[in-house]
Parts: sequence; C-alpha cells; structure tokens
Amino acid sequence: MARITIEDFDTMRHRNPMWYIDDAQRERHKRAPTIVPYKVCLVNVCSFTFIFHSLPQLRLCLEYYSLEHQPSSTLPVYDGNFGGDHWETQRWFEKLPQFLLEKPKRLKVIAALKKALEAYSEVSEAETGTVKKPLHEW
Repeated sequence: MARITIEDFDTMRHRNPMWYIDDAQRERHKRAPTIVPYKVCLVNVCSFTFIFHSLPQLRLCLEYYSLEHQPSSTLPVYDGNFGGDHWETQRWFEKLPQFLLEKPKRLKVIAALKKALEAYSEVSEAETGTVKKPLHEW
C-alpha cells in the first residue's frame, strides 16, 4: 500500500534529483522563503520513496512508468560533452531502481503516482508552469 505525504520543504531531508527538470519552487523559496509555502510530495511505494518538488516532475514520472516498454536510454556521443563520470551522464529515470519496472510493481507505482497527482494538485504552488519536453529529452 502506498503512503503519500505532502510536507513543508526541508533542505536537509528533501533533495531534488530532478532539479534540471523543474526547480522553480526552490528558486522562488530562495528569493522569499516566508511569502509562498514550499511543499514537496513524498510517495512511498514498494519500499522506495519518490520525492517530487512540483507537478511537472510528478507528471513526467507517471508518464515514464505508464510506458510498458522503455526505449533505449543510450545517449549519442554527438549530443554533447557530458563529462567523464558515469553519474554525470545519467538522467533522472536511469537512477531509479530497476525492480520498480517489473509489471506487478510498476502497476502499483502507477496507481500510487495517480493518487499523489490528485493530492498534490490541491497545492497551488506545486504547479510551476514549466514547459514540458518529451520524456527522453531530459
């Protein structure tokens, strides 16, 4: 059973592994920390906790798990200089545990993310207006 919680942001507890997708809430919080509340959504499902800092991040993750077959994640060499270390070239979805892609767990993850989307949609600050790119362009 999934556990969904929406908490106030804490820099020590809520890292943002998808910062390059949408970091608008943190930037807004950095400028004026007391004006607009900064809420994060935690989704604990199948012994793994997802941390979302905005609705675009959650929607992108839901889109990723909704695909039954994942396309190749190989980055073409000509796309740019990504550095020499492996972690520098990994995108957010390549850092997720692979056991969550097994069909029974994937279905649980999808159900949990849909519930989280409903709950987190009620937080007005979570919608940042970030332009959505195709899934594997991030």
